[in-house]
Amino acid sequence: MAKRPNRTREIAAELRASILAGDYPPGVPLPSRAELTERYHVSPMTARNAVEILRAEGLVELKRGSGVYARAQRPMLRSARNRLSRAERAAGRGAFTTDAHTGGWTPRCEVTVRTEPATDTLADQLDIDPGEELLVRDRTMSAGYEVVQLATSYLPAAIATPEMHEEDSGPGGIYARLEETGHELDRFEETVRIGQADVEEAETFGVAAGTAVFRLTRRAFTTERVVEVNNITMLGDRFTLAYDLPAQ
Repeated sequence: MAKRPNRTREIAAELRASILAGDYPPGVPLPSRAELTERYHVSPMTARNAVEILRAEGLVELKRGSGVYARAQRPMLRSARNRLSRAERAAGRGAFTTDAHTGGWTPRCEVTVRTEPATDTLADQLDIDPGEELLVRDRTMSAGYEVVQLATSYLPAAIATPEMHEEDSGPGGIYARLEETGHELDRFEETVRIGQADVEEAETFGVAAGTAVFRLTRRAFTTERVVEVNNITMLGDRFTLAYDLPAQ
């Protein structure tokens, strides 16, 4: 049996496309709930939920007593200054939730966890033997309901805590769990290049294949070893990357 379309998501997708196409410039009101109800032949609750999806994505803002308005579309700032800090972990936030906290948007994350043997490339990046068992955490990350980032972390299974094998690894994420077991993080190394979304990535992001993306590889170090490799893919038009560079 064919899957029934989700009218809430369909309406949100149509409105999102109109906003991004410039049909509703910043400060221009969207159709009222009553107008959406009539236009799409849906209940007021369905119309409300569709607008709520856009609000969670940061595309619109609610002005009480006035209506819902399109917001100026600024790329999400991904600042290296604080997002990986111990202070953010102590506050219970991982890197992606720190970006959301700073930018004022709603983070969502779907996680799958598995184990697999290290390939030659990963073994070299982690400075371990090929074939050593790895804990792998795949994340699909969204701003509201819009997928904006994909990330896969690889950690030596020998240092992974039981919490890291769970979808929710706890407050502060896997870095907080590592430090709780004595693997104090000393530094991170991050490389960035520009790529194009492949067919599978494009389907997940909801964009055309070939859309520009950032491809990042981050390694987390203690003073003694590499404890994680994280391969990250981000929509190129949704992020601004900011880095502090020492002048010494």
